[in-house]
Amino acid sequence: MSNRSESLDLKGADMESQIEGTQGSEKESHAGHTTDNPEQEVMTCQYQDPDGEAHCCHEPAGESGFCFWHDENAPKDQPDVKQRLEEFAKQGGQLRGIVCKRANLVDVNLVKHGPGGGYDLSYANFYRSNMTNAHLFNAKFDNGSLMKADLHDANIHCASFLKCNLLGVKLTDTKIDNIKIGDTLQQEVEGRVAEKKGDMEKALDLYEQSEEIYRDLRKASEAQGIFTMAGHFLQKELTMRRYQMPLFSTQRAMSKTVDLFCGYGESPIRVVFFSLALILLCAMIYFFTGIQFSGEYVGFQQSQTFEGNLIAFFDCLYYSVVTFTTLGYGDFIPIGMSRLVAASEAFTGSFTIALFVVVFVKKMTR
Repeated sequence: MSNRSESLDLKGADMESQIEGTQGSEKESHAGHTTDNPEQEVMTCQYQDPDGEAHCCHEPAGESGFCFWHDENAPKDQPDVKQRLEEFAKQGGQLRGIVCKRANLVDVNLVKHGPGGGYDLSYANFYRSNMTNAHLFNAKFDNGSLMKADLHDANIHCASFLKCNLLGVKLTDTKIDNIKIGDTLQQEVEGRVAEKKGDMEKALDLYEQSEEIYRDLRKASEAQGIFTMAGHFLQKELTMRRYQMPLFSTQRAMSKTVDLFCGYGESPIRVVFFSLALILLCAMIYFFTGIQFSGEYVGFQQSQTFEGNLIAFFDCLYYSVVTFTTLGYGDFIPIGMSRLVAASEAFTGSFTIALFVVVFVKKMTR
């Protein structure tokens, strides 16, 4: 377990350094805000939000130039940190960008009642924080970090985690209904950028992190009985695993094929679209290679009128459907190259129909 813990720390080092780097650079920015009182000037927090000055902090600053909540070096392991955070939130304090590493936030209540959505904790850092049984309904953690945070029995229903680092987060019995993580994880985006730059070592590490995050989310979804969400995370998990395979390997090609055909068993509609595409493709091949009906050639002929060729195409389409479903009425007979195409279509059709039944039943029985 200790080796795995160390591995997670190494994997998330890049993500943590980015968050800390943003906050660290703020320390070197302008000297903060002061009051207009000529008798006594009170230095306010220097926190500068990455999204602009609209989210500045007006709390009194300490020696570091930051307030208690935005100072990354201020210890957050005091027994009363949970109560202080709840009071800070209720008083309208700037929650964006706060640093709560290793904080004891058991049973913390950060649910904002009334209109306007939940509390905005974007860019906040909760690395290794104990948030067991926390109430975080509709909270916003975009661009932040919950790396290795303990959310056991927490309620994060409707919370937003867009571009949030979720590596190693503990989601045992966590209520994750309707959470928002976006189409891609931050690690996934950075992995693609690294791959385009040719840095495959970094890309593979980021894809591995993405796979682990999606796996944790899938398991949590399955435990909560949210199988539609679990199916989506399964597809993403296996996609990240495919990205770690050699580009021109048989294993990767097979994985991509399964994804295209059925979305790793989670998309019956893909099987239907593949079936329709195959039937249409084979019908076009039959139209140009020809088939026989009662000893007469059926297919494209330049001497035929447009209407005659159109009728011949629909005959080929009918034969393609019959061949795909392996009904085999025997009214049309393949000739020449059409025989090879018909044999291949019949084999593929049997396999595809069986695949559709399996995928469809899997989805319906959940």
